[in-house]
Amino acid sequence: MKSLSSNKQIEAVINIDGRVQGVGFRPFIYRKAVKNNLEGYVINLGDAGVEAVVEGYERDINNFIKEVENDAPDVSEIEKITYDLRAYRDRFNEFKIDKSQTRGKVASGIFPPDIGICDDCLEDMFKPDSRWYHYPFTACAWCGPRFSGIRALPYDRERTHMHEFPICSYCEKDYYDPLDRRFDAQGITCRLCGPNMNLYHSDGSKIDVKDVFEETGKLLSEGKIIAVKGIGGIHLSSLATDDEVIEKFRSRKRRPQQPFALMSPDLGSVKEYAEVNSEEEKTLTSWRKPIVLLKKKNRIISELVAPGLHRVGVMLPYTGIQVMLFDKLNEPALIMTSGNKPGLPMAIKNNTAFEELDGLADYFLLHNREIVNRIDDSVLRIIDGRKAFTRRSRGYVPDPIEVPIKKGISMAVGAELRNSAVITSMGKAFTTQYLGDIDNLEGLEFEKNAIKNLRDLLNITHNFDVIGCDLHPQYMTSQYAEEISQERDIPLVKSQHHHAHIISVAAENGIAKDEEILGIALDGAGYGGDGTIWGGEVLKSSYSDYQRMGHLEILPMPGGDICTYYPYRMLIAALTNQVTDDIIRDITKNHVNNVLRHGENELDLILKQSKRNDVMKTSSTGRVLDSIAALIGLTNKRTYEGEPAMKLEAIASKGNLDAIHMDPEITAEHGKYVLNTSKILYNLIINKNKLKKQDIAAFGQKYIANGIGLIAKKVSEDTGIKKVGLSGGVLVNGYINRTIAKFMENEGLTVLHQKKVPPGDGGTALGQSIKALNFVI
Repeated sequence: MKSLSSNKQIEAVINIDGRVQGVGFRPFIYRKAVKNNLEGYVINLGDAGVEAVVEGYERDINNFIKEVENDAPDVSEIEKITYDLRAYRDRFNEFKIDKSQTRGKVASGIFPPDIGICDDCLEDMFKPDSRWYHYPFTACAWCGPRFSGIRALPYDRERTHMHEFPICSYCEKDYYDPLDRRFDAQGITCRLCGPNMNLYHSDGSKIDVKDVFEETGKLLSEGKIIAVKGIGGIHLSSLATDDEVIEKFRSRKRRPQQPFALMSPDLGSVKEYAEVNSEEEKTLTSWRKPIVLLKKKNRIISELVAPGLHRVGVMLPYTGIQVMLFDKLNEPALIMTSGNKPGLPMAIKNNTAFEELDGLADYFLLHNREIVNRIDDSVLRIIDGRKAFTRRSRGYVPDPIEVPIKKGISMAVGAELRNSAVITSMGKAFTTQYLGDIDNLEGLEFEKNAIKNLRDLLNITHNFDVIGCDLHPQYMTSQYAEEISQERDIPLVKSQHHHAHIISVAAENGIAKDEEILGIALDGAGYGGDGTIWGGEVLKSSYSDYQRMGHLEILPMPGGDICTYYPYRMLIAALTNQVTDDIIRDITKNHVNNVLRHGENELDLILKQSKRNDVMKTSSTGRVLDSIAALIGLTNKRTYEGEPAMKLEAIASKGNLDAIHMDPEITAEHGKYVLNTSKILYNLIINKNKLKKQDIAAFGQKYIANGIGLIAKKVSEDTGIKKVGLSGGVLVNGYINRTIAKFMENEGLTVLHQKKVPPGDGGTALGQSIKALNFVI
């Protein structure tokens, strides 16, 4: 700001963009204005920004703006401050927080995600003389639900889930006290005027008890499974130390192997059963409170929580409800998993929860405050100090991602599995919350509502300029995009799956509109440009187009998706690329009945189908990792997405990387570099009795990482491109991610990582959105 003289009175209109609503910013502005002897007002705007109009001496206004820039609340984020200096008109005799205004602009600011309960509120909850003593909905201007409870901007109580709870006279006093941290806090409430919790039987009948948390703690200790309503949905919770309880839980949820997330009361408890490095600790204890995947340390927690895995997902309490739950227990952790039946969105409504969770929960601990926006917990792991999301949701949504295309508004619907959608507006991409798998009508309806709610928050009232979707014609998301495109006459741009992955990492890293990069996209499956299933790709990519430069060996996939559920089928099919049927029969004869559901008959069918011209073909990295997992007997039937590869990574972490020596075999086929994978599978299967399982697992990961790295090196030499983006669900594998990145960096290449959206399919909507905008802008 230019220097202002000290003896002249003026008026200044100051506009602040960023994460400045719902974070105590107006009270902060109020205090700074009063401190600097300024008069005027501050308001929230409908575009998620804040406007302050002040009158006073120039030196005081100058100091006020500096203090706003330098002292903003921790949870806030100022993107831009603009101001207009005007003649002094002596219009005001005080400074106040005025009524919010909606001016019909598309939102350019940031509305905050849900904010974990702060230390001051925790302190209030455990002061016996406090109005908030043991009150589970304690919150202030600096913490509490935000995105999960907002209907529209500007952020005021009447547009949130608190509109049904008029504040009492005590809360009103705090609300209007500039020295109180609940000053102008839209979520202010206490036991006298706010929501309350009740405990119910599974048939919906209320249980009359003096202390619902004490009773819930007792029920949990007895091994019961409790449905607990939080801020973004209903969790299912149980003991994490009792095998019998967890076996019952798994049986009810029809989830025989998939890992459960844990919640611990504090960091000390987490460190009893998991290793926590400094970056993981910082992330765990941040106000965002995500689930962080941590290395297991000992057997305090049942092995059945995350069977066969070396990491377990852990989070800390982020609401007073969860804090009170642990206050009545002496447990290092509780299972805290989404309350839903397989394939359906998480339950959020009291009147339907008993039906939706019928047969899952023994008891229900519910409150009477509405959940406006369903939002699941975020999940991530730290790889070399970087965040790698598997789910970007609570605590991060709807924070925007800056992207290089600054004009236009697009909607992208994502892929099918582990999905999120995106709205990109004026240089910012806003992702929806985690949506799960969109393979049924309930999931699709959730996505439609999530897009609508995000659109409303962004105040977008006109048609999108363009819509983006996946190239796969059978995805429900793609069909929905086609329908909207035709109904509203909006251009539709389809993206090849792995191209969308690479555009996503490029956009997140600010790659220029006309710049090309190399992209490594490794995942389980994506509809390829040639009609086959891709998943181990090296692409030359821009925002508008791509060229396939290299890939993993193309393998037959008889029965299509059946191979993803029964990975030994995939292993046998891969071997047909390398050896004769008789050799395959010979090396599998002693165990074929154990690894294939229909024994020799199924083996004969696989061998026959693998040679057909019309057999599905794939270059998927996931299918090769699955094959190695099957080879060493980790799983014969996949029970959840990614299971074989995740278990392979776990056992590989104990392996000797130097125990097996075999250089990557790369050939040139049809102008593309191809990494042979069938030969290593054959060599491993004939030598597996001489080798340790963990060494085979470690070698398999090493071979793929080094082989793909070598292809990218060759393509870089051929094209002169020096930037390489890494994307795809396989990149959540720490070893593969680190190895490829180190290989590229040692070759002098710049590596681009995904740190703001998942490298998996949850990030493809960002790529679709950017490609679509690039098409029309």
